[in-house]
Amino acid sequence: MKLYLQRDISTLSARYQVADEKGKLRYTVTGKRNPSGESIRICDTAGNTVCKIRSIGFTALSVYSISAGGESMRLNIAVGNGRAAIRFRGISFYVRGDVLMGSYSILDADTAVVCTVGKDFARDCTQLMLHQTEREIFCLATAICIDSLNVCQTPALQMT
Repeated sequence: MKLYLQRDISTLSARYQVADEKGKLRYTVTGKRNPSGESIRICDTAGNTVCKIRSIGFTALSVYSISAGGESMRLNIAVGNGRAAIRFRGISFYVRGDVLMGSYSILDADTAVVCTVGKDFARDCTQLMLHQTEREIFCLATAICIDSLNVCQTPALQMT
């Protein structure tokens, strides 16, 4: 299954729209900044929150708490020297590839590919190829957190 993550600048709170391979809207992603960081919500087409992401950005480290369906995980992203180090807690994911360029795979503890993420230049968005659909929301949340490091199409060494 493929999902397409596209930035949405139609309102101040909207962040992304997520469509499936048929072009049908699956999720909307909204967020707001607050003094302690950021609060992001992934909502289905009925407006129900299916995932919550809270972020805290430090100088060299961004920390994301992600919860969905009674599960939670923490994602730590440290950026420096043109590289990003990523660590997951709670769900045994690993990342292989170049996250700053937007081309990477998410692997499980057995090193099986859960999701492949890359740029779709024809659609001007990020494409997620899901190999394990039961982890769809956590893969989508991870892609959103990583994409938030790169506010433009070129790698940026900045934190949200």
